[in-house]
Amino acid sequence: MKAIVEHVQLQFIPEIDSNVASLCVEQNVMCFALKSGYLFVIDLATPSKVTKFRFPLLAAPQEKVLKVWMDSRASMLFLKTNFAKYYSLPRAVLGTDNSDGIVHLKRLSKKSTDILAVAWVGEKHILCGTSDGNVYWVDLEHENAISRVFKSKTPIDGIIYKKGQAALLSSRDKIWFWSKANDPLKTFTGDIAPETEEFEQLDTATGKRLTLHNDTFAWIGGPGVIFGSVKKSNDVLSSATVLLAAELPASTHKIKDIFLSKFHILILRGNEMTIVNRLNNAVVGQKTIWTNGPEKILEFTADYSQEPPTFWCHSISNIYEIIIQDEAEGIWKVLSDQKRFDEALQLDNLNLEEKNQLYLRKADHLFALGNLEKAAESYGKCSIVGTGEVALKFMKIPTAMNALQTYLLTKLDVAKTKPNNEVQLILVTNWIVWNFVQMLNSIDESISSEQNAQNLEPLHNGKNDLKSTFATFLEQNVSVLDKETIYQIMSHQNRKMEVLMFARLIKDYKYVLSYWIRSKNWYESLKVLMTTQDLECIYKYATTLITNSPDATVNAWMHVPTINPSELVNPLLTYYARYQKLTPQMSSLHTNTNYALKYLMWCFKKQEYQSSLEPVVYNAALYMMIASHDAKNREDEIIAFIENNMGHFDNDFVLRLSNKFSRNRVSVYLYSQLKQYEEAVTLAVGKGLLDDAKLVVASLEVDSNFRLRRKLWLTIAKFMMCDQTDIKSTIKSILRDANDTLTIKDLLPLFNEITTVANVKDELIRNLEEHNAAMIHVTQEIKESIKIKKEIVEDIELLKTRYQALEPGASCDVCRKVLQTRKFYVFPCGHSFHTDCLMKEILQSSDYALRNKIEVFQRATMKNRVKDLVALEELDKLLSTKCCFCSDIKINSIDEPLAVNEIEQEAWNI
Repeated sequence: MKAIVEHVQLQFIPEIDSNVASLCVEQNVMCFALKSGYLFVIDLATPSKVTKFRFPLLAAPQEKVLKVWMDSRASMLFLKTNFAKYYSLPRAVLGTDNSDGIVHLKRLSKKSTDILAVAWVGEKHILCGTSDGNVYWVDLEHENAISRVFKSKTPIDGIIYKKGQAALLSSRDKIWFWSKANDPLKTFTGDIAPETEEFEQLDTATGKRLTLHNDTFAWIGGPGVIFGSVKKSNDVLSSATVLLAAELPASTHKIKDIFLSKFHILILRGNEMTIVNRLNNAVVGQKTIWTNGPEKILEFTADYSQEPPTFWCHSISNIYEIIIQDEAEGIWKVLSDQKRFDEALQLDNLNLEEKNQLYLRKADHLFALGNLEKAAESYGKCSIVGTGEVALKFMKIPTAMNALQTYLLTKLDVAKTKPNNEVQLILVTNWIVWNFVQMLNSIDESISSEQNAQNLEPLHNGKNDLKSTFATFLEQNVSVLDKETIYQIMSHQNRKMEVLMFARLIKDYKYVLSYWIRSKNWYESLKVLMTTQDLECIYKYATTLITNSPDATVNAWMHVPTINPSELVNPLLTYYARYQKLTPQMSSLHTNTNYALKYLMWCFKKQEYQSSLEPVVYNAALYMMIASHDAKNREDEIIAFIENNMGHFDNDFVLRLSNKFSRNRVSVYLYSQLKQYEEAVTLAVGKGLLDDAKLVVASLEVDSNFRLRRKLWLTIAKFMMCDQTDIKSTIKSILRDANDTLTIKDLLPLFNEITTVANVKDELIRNLEEHNAAMIHVTQEIKESIKIKKEIVEDIELLKTRYQALEPGASCDVCRKVLQTRKFYVFPCGHSFHTDCLMKEILQSSDYALRNKIEVFQRATMKNRVKDLVALEELDKLLSTKCCFCSDIKINSIDEPLAVNEIEQEAWNI
């Protein structure tokens, strides 16, 4: 520890020389009074600003200010003069030019009391100790509000009042202590007797006799300095420590004043300041406060509101600041020697080496006392001793497993705070897990070997607590655990439930699932699958789960929207094979549900599955339906399913299945869908499925193919004719159902030798009648054809004499010029054209066939340069083929663009 004394520069105050009466520092505010009545206030945060105040109430030049006290909030002052007058004033008054707010405590002054000590009780009340042994409670706002609360035969020169905790009074040779201080008016006169101690009488001290810092008091008594803690509820004074004056360095001066720092006592003797470590009464330093000439230091004052506290002293002309540095240096060793390790560890600014030494000393001390748990905790926080060395110390003690575990857990917490420490973390956590497993094994052995039922309950409770602690450890340290090693440790020790707990913690659901599968706990297995919805695990364990718990498994699958039913075909077929074997053995009362088919049917109904299901899924469903024992009675359902899902399955595969399992109606339906009508009818007839055979023949595809339809009906008829019980009705039925496809003539080869004419007479007569009607109808059609032919010949002769009358001045419908000026054509529709105009229109049209013929004729004519009658007749036939306005020549020109006359277009421009 170092103490530096610095002189406070106040030369700018000329009145200060040989004039300082008192000094107070609170809340970083310094207030000092000059004997002449000046008060100065300095806010130490801004020391350049000084407030100067002239106290206006001094009675005469001879009246001087002797002492000023300031409350702990630095808001109120209490002032004493040499005329035994006392005043209170708010600090705010000091910045003004008036005396408003100053209270003259007249009643206190009339008593001619000499106040030696003051203790503030709040902001507006004080306790005063006087030279005549009285203690007064004073209200600073009311001049006559004064009450005596204590009386002593000797002067009261020290007062401490810590509201709610304790109160102390001191005189020259005696000190009083009250453990409760709730009401200052009742504390000193209450029922609780104070604790007292008497010492040799001491000469009067100029400074304070009694001081308090935190919970430590110090008092200047006869033999020296007595100090102790007020935290104790009793024996506070009797257990106090005495620092004898003889233990201090030799001095010609008596102890004048003291104050307390965190670990030291500073003692003022003359101008010498002695620093004593109050932990061991060792003198750690001595400092002379250099002053000008014979000037003496009068007293100490301290501002405990600051952190760290500030300390001050003054003489009659100067003020000094005492700066304490490195106060805690070496304190940890003193506390360690006194076995006060916890206090030492709470010290600020301890370096790593000092902390390690403290933890090691504390651990060794506790280990020697047998407090293994606390020792283990301290060892764990110490990094200067090897882990193995400490662990061996505990392992040598059979009952120290808990202590070893505590050590490793503490070591782990410390290791987490260090970077790049993965290896140590893994080693320590593995060791901790091993210990937990061993402790669980040990308690299990105790439970299994315990025969007294009353002792089992605490053992079970201990096991539950241990398991809870283990689970908490795993949860808190999951990020630093080595998964594979932890699995091995717990698995080799057969701690199944702990392994399961760990797997859940690290969300290793595959391990959890495999565990429940191995344990044949299908319910828990499905719960895990529902939680994870891991498709890989669903497919992997599908066979096992549906085989052993089909209902629950299928329900679980239905709650997994991302599942692909195609991946489940093999497990479903495996289940179905087992189902087929067990179905005949089941009683009729037992619910015989094919859960594989139930699941597939659910998939077919789901909208989101319908477009993505592969053919193999439909094939599997049809296989289960066709191969089931009751499929013979459910062929209608199978056919309906095939009809609704046509195109999604392999037709050939399903056809082979239906043939293999003799599902004949299904086979007939599939043959017809594959357009293998002959095979369908042949199979239906062969199996006696006459109605199904007729439905095949009645299909649309067969209706359009008469020859095939006749062939199929002959096959059906041949089968039906085998029934000779009612041949007449059979023949009628065949002809009626065949709907004119067959006649009695077609059935004659099918009659057997014993069929009589009577059985077929009616049908033969009906057939002959139909034939006769057909012949009459043909004769009538021939007659009508002859009549039509005659009418056509007459129309042709009539056309030869047909003519068209033209009105005078008729014009060509193309060029609008007089028609008779050149050769022209008149069509039956009434349109008339010049020959050249008609040819031009045809050549410009889109009738490419007619254009081509005319162009060929023109080229031939130009080449031969001969215009014979035959050529002219041929041209005449071409041009007169059709009117170029009424025929398709003009209609086909609708797609051609319109020709616009440029001159006419210009006329329309605005």
